[in-house]
Amino acid sequence: MTIYDKEELWRKAKEEEAWRIVEECQKDLAHRLEVDHVTTVKQQWRKNWAKTFLPPPSPPSDKKMNLLNFPSLTKRQRICYLPKETPEACQ
Repeated sequence: MTIYDKEELWRKAKEEEAWRIVEECQKDLAHRLEVDHVTTVKQQWRKNWAKTFLPPPSPPSDKKMNLLNFPSLTKRQRICYLPKETPEACQ
């Protein structure tokens, strides 16, 4: 065996070791991503289930309900908006 053969074998061994490390890192990353995905899906499922079946801990505020706070109608506006069939609308 010549010096060149030994250097070639050493270089190949180093390359194989580097590839093995990269493959292990990729497998570990894939496993962590899969675990994160499963965890996220479970958390979202629980959140949706809680929204569907459990009552809220406190009643929602008007802002959350997105209610509009209109001023009350005047007497003239009330009469104008009454249906035409009612006796008040005929007056």
